[in-house]
Amino acid sequence: MFRRTLIAALLATSPALAQPVSVPDCTVEGVLSDGEGLKLEVTQHCRASQPLSFQPTEDRAAQYVSDLKVEQRDGVAEAHYRFDLSGFAGAVDSTSVAVLRGNSVLATLASWLLEPRGYDRVPIIDIRMTTGPGLIFATGLPKVGDAWRLSGTPVRFAGYTALGRLAYRELVVPAPGSLRPGQPKADAVLRVAILDGISAGGRADLFDWAERTAEAEANYWQGFTAKQALLGIVRVANKRGVGYGRTVSGGGVTVMIEVGVDVDRRRLFNDWVLTHELIHTGMPYIRGRGTWLMEGAATYVEPIIRARAGWKSEEEVWREWIDNMPQGVEAFSRGLANASGRQNYWGGATFMLLADIAIRRASNGAKGLDDCLGGVLWSGLDGGQRAGVADYAAACDRATGTAAMSTLVDRHFIKAEPIDLAALWKELGVSAVAGRIVLDDSAPAAQWRKMIVPGSHPPKRVKLPWES
Repeated sequence: MFRRTLIAALLATSPALAQPVSVPDCTVEGVLSDGEGLKLEVTQHCRASQPLSFQPTEDRAAQYVSDLKVEQRDGVAEAHYRFDLSGFAGAVDSTSVAVLRGNSVLATLASWLLEPRGYDRVPIIDIRMTTGPGLIFATGLPKVGDAWRLSGTPVRFAGYTALGRLAYRELVVPAPGSLRPGQPKADAVLRVAILDGISAGGRADLFDWAERTAEAEANYWQGFTAKQALLGIVRVANKRGVGYGRTVSGGGVTVMIEVGVDVDRRRLFNDWVLTHELIHTGMPYIRGRGTWLMEGAATYVEPIIRARAGWKSEEEVWREWIDNMPQGVEAFSRGLANASGRQNYWGGATFMLLADIAIRRASNGAKGLDDCLGGVLWSGLDGGQRAGVADYAAACDRATGTAAMSTLVDRHFIKAEPIDLAALWKELGVSAVAGRIVLDDSAPAAQWRKMIVPGSHPPKRVKLPWES
């Protein structure tokens, strides 16, 4: 049945189409309950002169939709349905789509929200969720008034949502760019949701890990990587330490991290996955065979962030690069556009090392890759955006006042120019001798190498929990 008061309200906003940014095309009213497992009751109202349909974008979700009723008249389409969230997540049991742990679920928005189809553009959707006692709904979407807004991204590409009886905190972090000299202080939020199955002590360690890692990231980026983000942490059986991580930034930045049942804080801070995934949240999705750029940046920057926080030594960083960058050499002669598997990570990381050196050389040490990544983020190409390789390189060049990134893209992405990694190590003055890393300060490019790990400014140490 149509809810006439809501329809009237929607129709009343129709003249505001002259202000498309402030007026949603669709509103979603959800009710989350947990009588016998987590259940959703969802009503969507969408303004449209053309016929609309409401379809699940996840094939396996269709059988968990019940009582679906769709009506359309007077320029408004309404869909009302129920969704068995626990049933779906328990059956799928994939951290890439949806997982059930106890009475809590981490699921992509597309798992449970039907997509309105028939628009000639991506509709703006405002979501409001009413939760039963003790239940939580969390997302990486921005808040507009009392609603969570999905804009610029189809439902099928939207990020994670966390629902149910969760361990949940909202961590206040410095807003992107707000730690730059002369910038006004501003806050952002990192929402952390831990699914059921982890002990109280383990949850405390995970919240602490998230908070200290966010601080280390903010010190590198001069502010956190996003204005708002969701981090969902999922227990995975038969696993020790940290497992798989995944970032989905459609509409709002979200990250999923797997952890074993036996949470050990020393193992957490010795791991790279969370730092790596949070780097992705500060960068746009690079389309057009740009996986090497996204994964390469995260692979290269991750040990630098942890070293600047005091969690690794400079020698350990160079050891990691010397040991692993040979895996990416073939990607240069094949062309970075054709990189696959670990070539994306280590070919991309090698490219980022070349870019870091080139930016420092071109700016006489005034700028580095951190200025490139941070500058692109502050320009508006954040984790919720999409960009091409050339677009990202141009934005990097504007941020650093050099042509370093575009020149390297032309050489190694477009023209597939190979590299001589042994010659690069010699130029930088880095070698492995008798199992130890030796740094030669008389090497031709030693002055640039010495800036890379510690940065151009004194690094800010982030104390580990056992040091506090």
